[in-house]
Amino acid sequence: MKKSILFGFIFTIMMATSCSDNKISEDKVPGAVVTSFKAKYPAAANTKWITEKKDGKTIYEAQFKSGSEEIEAEFNEDGSFIKED
Repeated sequence: MKKSILFGFIFTIMMATSCSDNKISEDKVPGAVVTSFKAKYPAAANTKWITEKKDGKTIYEAQFKSGSEEIEAEFNEDGSFIKED
């Protein structure tokens, strides 16, 4: 019984940690990412940055407005574009 409770607790902690997003300020985002982002989205406003771990790699996600549209864009640590949602 104790093992089941301990396993459940550890599993819950691992899931919460792996699914959490970390908000960061732009000065913590690698320069290559910021440069690539600004080149691709020069009209971006109200940008918020989040880091995520995917397949052991750090992904930088920008959440911003372009006109009236809200956009999310992901970049690798080297500044290469991944996708836009």
